[in-house]
Amino acid sequence: MMQRTLTWTFLAIATVASTPCWSASSFMGAYEGVFHADRSQNTKATARVIAEGPSYFRVLVQAEPLSPGDPTIQFEIYGVQQGTTVNLFGRANAQRWQGAIVGEKLTASPGYYGMGLELTKTVRKSPAEGAPAPSDAVVLLPFSPGNPPDISAWKGGAWKPQADGSLQCEPSKGSITTQRNFGDMKLHLEFWLPLMADSFGQARANSGVIINNIYEVQVLDSFGLVAAAGDCGAIYDQNRPKVNASLPPEQWQTYDITFRAPRMNADGSVVEKARITVDLNGVRVQDNVTIEGATAGHQPGKPPVNAATGPLQLQDHGNRVRYRNVWLQELKDARP
Repeated sequence: MMQRTLTWTFLAIATVASTPCWSASSFMGAYEGVFHADRSQNTKATARVIAEGPSYFRVLVQAEPLSPGDPTIQFEIYGVQQGTTVNLFGRANAQRWQGAIVGEKLTASPGYYGMGLELTKTVRKSPAEGAPAPSDAVVLLPFSPGNPPDISAWKGGAWKPQADGSLQCEPSKGSITTQRNFGDMKLHLEFWLPLMADSFGQARANSGVIINNIYEVQVLDSFGLVAAAGDCGAIYDQNRPKVNASLPPEQWQTYDITFRAPRMNADGSVVEKARITVDLNGVRVQDNVTIEGATAGHQPGKPPVNAATGPLQLQDHGNRVRYRNVWLQELKDARP
């Protein structure tokens, strides 16, 4: 086992060393097609190709059960890029797999009685991308393709308007907040994450949408991962997303959020806690969940535990995340 592991490691290192440059965007993403269990039986299969370092990829394969009551078929193999091809390798199901990604096609086989994969790359876009602001909306970051956005609704860090109509976080310049405060709302925004394949965990294209300046909906490159309470779609460090609906980095993604602010007495005590519903890329990942109070600190010093109103914050977490098409509808009595 140790000898095989070292052989694969040396193969990966040698291949990476021979690759002068790389662009993961042409390979990473979702694939669909067929898993051949043998020469006679097939089932539908998908794969997520995840960039995890210069010229290195992790391929998460999932196939439907072959018979009712059987478990879902799931395993991982790996890949390294050499020129315009990603060579695949790995051990799964007590077999040694080999294959390649060439163009839009992913094929792999262990050479065992016809077992193998035949998959084609698919591109999924959020159905909410480009959603127009209703007539009664407060437009916070207008989007006009090819024109830098008006940022007068914001204050704080020196973020850079981009020619593609988005606003880019400038690392270490500080988060930005709206000039106005809001309470109950329906919020739409779109975000773009840079590819940071050699980073992991919270260092992977991190930002956040922070409502009332204290309740964070996480923004992170979580494509293909087992999502936890720190991943995209989470109420940060409180509620993990119900499902991982993240798209690959370098694609526009969307949040549609309905937020009901906490109901509070004049002395600051809470009558009803805040509640929130979150759709990530058109998929419901938080369904009318309770926010237990301020998520991990977003202001210097000690933030309030709850706030009935406050500004919307877009977080600077040290990565060049972009936002566009941000608008909200103020609600009198939101019911997520």
